[in-house]
Amino acid sequence: PTREAAQASTDGDKNVEARMQISFKSKLAEDLFSSRADLWFGYTQVSHWQVYNQGNSAPFRNTDYEPELILTQPVKMDLPWGGKLRMVGTGLVHQSNGRTEPLSRSWNRAYVMAGTEWGNLTVIPRLWLIGKESNKASDNPDIGDYMGYGDIRWLYGLDNHSTVGGVMRYNPSTHNGAVQIDYAYPLTGGMKAYIQLFHGYGENVQDYNHKSTNVGIGLMFN
Repeated sequence: PTREAAQASTDGDKNVEARMQISFKSKLAEDLFSSRADLWFGYTQVSHWQVYNQGNSAPFRNTDYEPELILTQPVKMDLPWGGKLRMVGTGLVHQSNGRTEPLSRSWNRAYVMAGTEWGNLTVIPRLWLIGKESNKASDNPDIGDYMGYGDIRWLYGLDNHSTVGGVMRYNPSTHNGAVQIDYAYPLTGGMKAYIQLFHGYGENVQDYNHKSTNVGIGLMFN
């Protein structure tokens, strides 16, 4: 709603497109403050490619860029029902699509998180604060209404070395959010086949206020 003119840019987009992601994380420093705390740098880039849109030269519809600084502290604490608290942390993350108006989207967050385990189940909740732009006419001032103020990531390892996991976001004041579920099956070496289901707002930052349901199949290398 803050960028009405952007609607025209989606004319002709196909419902089937390719999604490509590259992510990495590298440790910058370890054992900070003599407490075994580690400082990490992470980066994720996700592109949505209209590869089947031959009538419009198969453009890249959107690319998100997401650099991140993460400080983690290993801990050991028992949780109810046999769980373990393994890590607490904090981070700073920027996400934007590098576009000019009216398609420009960006936001900055500071978050706290925890890493927990219950047997084969890993759960990582995060809570974040959204940075306020100095310019009141920011690209997406209502992004928190759709993307919420936190998420929960989870992963469960199955007996056949496959995994099922996902991400959940929800804003109780606006009742907006998203659910993503992933199933990955090992093929050979570091290659896995996966199926991904997504429903809700903000599959990418350009679509933060657009609700969609998407099904994807693909390959993962790690």
